[in-house]
Amino acid sequence: MLNSGGIQMIFRILLGMLAGASLCLAQEGDSTRAVPTAESVQTDTAHAVQPKAAGRPGAVVPFAGLGSRSDLKIKQNFFLAIDEGEAVRGVYDLDTSSTGTGKPYLSMNNLWQQKMLLYITQDIVYKERLRLLASIECDLRYSMFPRAPFPATLAPEFDFYPNDVEIDYLFGNLTFPWLKIALGYFPFKYNPDAKDLGEYLLRSEAYPTVIQTDFEFAFTRELGLHLSGFLGNPNIDLFGWDLMLTSETHTYPLMDGTLSGLVSNKLLNFLDIGAGVSFQRLLPVDDNITLQKNNGNSMYREENGDTNHYTFQATKLMLRAAITPQRFIPEFKIPPSFVFGTHPFFGKQDLKIYGEIAILGVNNYVAYDSIPDASGINHWQKVPDSLNYYNDKMIAGIFPADRTPVMLGIDLPTNPLLSYGVLPFLLTKWLKDETGSDIRQLEWVTLVAGLASGAAEQFLGWDCSLDVLSLEFEWFSQRYPNSDLNVLNSSPLPYPLPISNQGRVATGFGSFATTKYALYFKKSFANNRFSLSGLVGRDHMKPLENAEPAKQQTDDFLQSSSQWWWTFRMSASF
Repeated sequence: MLNSGGIQMIFRILLGMLAGASLCLAQEGDSTRAVPTAESVQTDTAHAVQPKAAGRPGAVVPFAGLGSRSDLKIKQNFFLAIDEGEAVRGVYDLDTSSTGTGKPYLSMNNLWQQKMLLYITQDIVYKERLRLLASIECDLRYSMFPRAPFPATLAPEFDFYPNDVEIDYLFGNLTFPWLKIALGYFPFKYNPDAKDLGEYLLRSEAYPTVIQTDFEFAFTRELGLHLSGFLGNPNIDLFGWDLMLTSETHTYPLMDGTLSGLVSNKLLNFLDIGAGVSFQRLLPVDDNITLQKNNGNSMYREENGDTNHYTFQATKLMLRAAITPQRFIPEFKIPPSFVFGTHPFFGKQDLKIYGEIAILGVNNYVAYDSIPDASGINHWQKVPDSLNYYNDKMIAGIFPADRTPVMLGIDLPTNPLLSYGVLPFLLTKWLKDETGSDIRQLEWVTLVAGLASGAAEQFLGWDCSLDVLSLEFEWFSQRYPNSDLNVLNSSPLPYPLPISNQGRVATGFGSFATTKYALYFKKSFANNRFSLSGLVGRDHMKPLENAEPAKQQTDDFLQSSSQWWWTFRMSASF
């Protein structure tokens, strides 16, 4: 067992070793290789990302006084985004007039959402291989439910925290190194295709099972050591790997050590597959909390009558795949160009199909109790399903029925005549059938833009095609609420069990849907300095509530088929 001081000491030792090795091994690189800017060095096999990458790279400023060819290159970046949106229909998972965990849900419609984001980034590269990155994020958000007893809900909330603070060193090829060592607090994304749903391995919890989404934040931030590398030809058969030892910063219990490994393989730029395993909280800081050894709330009995405990430890598995048919479809244009435009009809990523499946916890905790039979003789039998939280019900004998989310997505055509004209007719009709909300009048507005886009491209040189237009679906059991209330608000110790389903059943807001969906779009312009993006869907969004943990939104705000939201982002990057 490691305490927090021991973990901090290990990180400091590793940081010192890495800094020393980096300074000793720094080299000029091959003279025949072009010197890349800090933005162009793509080294993470699992596509670690920074929000700043959405904009145009900042200028690289050589360090004065180091000669004609500077060893030190510095770049600054500023990213600003403003979100405006609305939760058209949803439910607040806490009625403040009731007590206990089986709380009724309060319906809330037309809930306005607003958010501001600011990233300030300093990127320093020394002799092409050593990199120091420091990025700070500022958020401005508003509480969804202003209430006088909680003054924090009546004012905006400002948050400042690190977005990306890390030191990297590359070995081998600068673009596809055979080894990259990174240490710090860094964004990490392993599924390059997931826009909103998916990314289950690292941003989901197993016990209790909780899935999260956040608009334009389909990745996580990790604190610790990250090793990665590439093997093979990037145009034929590229193999990538990642190994991370990180400290838990997402959810309680905090600071536990997690070991994660991922591999990926891209074949002919047509098939991209990946797999991963995460031993979450493998190195607990406090056994009494993580392993629940002394918590009576987490106790259950096994088939032989022995006592055991539910724990926060989990082994999670992930498998993903993507197929890009455009790799083998010849580019073609459809005349006349003033209608269909001058660009190829399909974009390079159009029609890509991708998916992800995960097992959030391979261990089944099957609870038994001594139950008398007709003769009054007690036998150890399984407790009812309502109390058997992590039972052994399996799909195809492999996948736990209640801990296996599945995501499937497709990149829809971005040709303006289709994305602005045909698809809005189909999607708004589907949205009306699914939710009952009729927004079909918008399709005529987008149709005008779709019909005019060809002429704008032909005569004005405007490229009206979207950068991306994707539709994602998720299937996941809703046997229990997607909530960690027993972790955030329990006494005397948090425990890894889901909250009761009683509240959802009793409220009657409608049957909770097991299917989530997200339609995402993005358009960049002015040389990628500005962009517009948005989302329409029913995902796992949870509006901010600045009250005490017992009064915060912990379950999904969107649960039944009639509930959905939309959001729109305007961003700039310099």
